Amino acid sequence: MSYRMKRWALLVLIAGAVLAVDQAAKWLVISNLQMGESWIPIPAIANFIRVTRSFNTGAAFGMFPFASSVFLVLALVTVFAFVIIYPRLPARAWLSRVSIALIAGGALSNAIDRIRFQHVVDYVHVQLTPTFANVSNFADHAITVGVILLLVDQWLLERAEMQQAAEMDTFGTDSTTPDDPDAPLAFEHGDDEDDDRSDRGAARTSASLAE
Repeated sequence: MSYRMKRWALLVLIAGAVLAVDQAAKWLVISNLQMGESWIPIPAIANFIRVTRSFNTGAAFGMFPFASSVFLVLALVTVFAFVIIYPRLPARAWLSRVSIALIAGGALSNAIDRIRFQHVVDYVHVQLTPTFANVSNFADHAITVGVILLLVDQWLLERAEMQQAAEMDTFGTDSTTPDDPDAPLAFEHGDDEDDDRSDRGAARTSASLAE
């Protein structure tokens, strides 16, 4: 398998796994619970987390509840944007590839719900305090983890670029001379780095839309 095919396989496998797990969980919830009904899989932590059938017409974790159609369009646009950005990511940005796969899988799963039911099925009921609770789903959490990983990878890549630039300033790397016509021009590498930054910036923008 070629390196390019491995990249795409990673996207399909992770996004497909998120989509399959979330849709399977939603099917079980819809098949076995009435709206508002709860199931306690682990009694020891029942006061903190349980399964409760709920729904959401807004974004992840119940935000903006009256914009279901808008978020359906945004989710589809986000996935399309990621398909365009994904092959342009630098080879070292493996964490960004994982994050894009998580976000795409979660966005697609919630989009399927909006198309089928005109709302998103939620079931992960977390009781943070006696007066504050939230019901979400596996897709929401995949999107959140994906956004965090994307930000972490952005920070790591920018840190590596700063260290590389510092080393270049310290030791000097300009070994080319006008007598060496085959040597790569210094600005070519800089242009590639600018492209990488712009692609990662576009990925962060698309990720924020998916939520």
